[in-house]
Amino acid sequence: MNEDPELVASVERGLAVLAAFRPDQDGLTLSEVAKESGLDRASARRFLHTLVARGYLRADRQQFRLHPAVLELGNAYLAALRLPRLALPHLAELSARFTESASMAVLDGDKVVYVAHVPGKRLMAPVVTVGSSVAAHRTSLGRVLLAGRPDGDLASERFDAALRAEIDAARRDGWFAAEEEGARSVAVPVRDGASATVAAIGISAHADRVSASALAETLRPALTEAAGRIERAYREEDADADR
Repeated sequence: MNEDPELVASVERGLAVLAAFRPDQDGLTLSEVAKESGLDRASARRFLHTLVARGYLRADRQQFRLHPAVLELGNAYLAALRLPRLALPHLAELSARFTESASMAVLDGDKVVYVAHVPGKRLMAPVVTVGSSVAAHRTSLGRVLLAGRPDGDLASERFDAALRAEIDAARRDGWFAAEEEGARSVAVPVRDGASATVAAIGISAHADRVSASALAETLRPALTEAAGRIERAYREEDADADR
C-alpha cells in the first residue's frame, strides 16, 4: 500500500478489494480477493462484509460477485463528463451512416476507458461496454491518445520502437488506423481549446466489410469532421460558462 500520509488507509484497502473484481471473472473467493488485493484474509473478510452490507457486492456461497449498485459509482462519473454527452449524437450519426460501431475513449494511465459507444447495426459488430478499459497500445483509439501525451510520458519499456513509431505517426498525421484480430479501426483525436488531446473517437468494423483504403479515404474524413463538431460544441459550452 502507498505510504503517503494524506491517504486514508481503510479507503485505499476497500478500493483495492473492489479493484480485485475484473471483467473476466465470474466471482472471487475470500482467498482470491486477499491475494488480488494484497490484504490478509481477516482484513479482506471485513472489507467484503462491509461491501456486501452496503450493496456493492453480493455473497453467493463461497464466492463474492459485484452487485449492480456498484454501477452508481461509475455512472456518477460518466454523468459528470461533458464530452460523452456532446459526442453521442455525432457518434450515432457516424454509426448510422456507415452501419458500424462508433466509440469515444479517454486515457487513464496506459489504458483507454470507453466513455461513449454506439453499436453498429450488423452481425458480429465489435462489442464495447461503456466504462470498460483496455491497454492503450492495443487500439487505434489508444495510439491516438498516447500521441497526445508528451514524449517524456512515453518513456516506458512497454513502448518498444515499433509502437513508438506508430504513436509518432498518429501524432504527425492526426489519425491512426489499425487491423487486429479480424477487425479494422480508425481513430482521430478530440482536442480542447488549448489544442490538448482530451479524448479520441473511432469507428471499428469487421475486416471483411471495410478495406484499409476505405478507412483512410472515407471513414477517416468523416471522423475528422465529427471531431471538429464535438470540439466546437465543447468550446461553446466553455464560453457560455465563462459568461
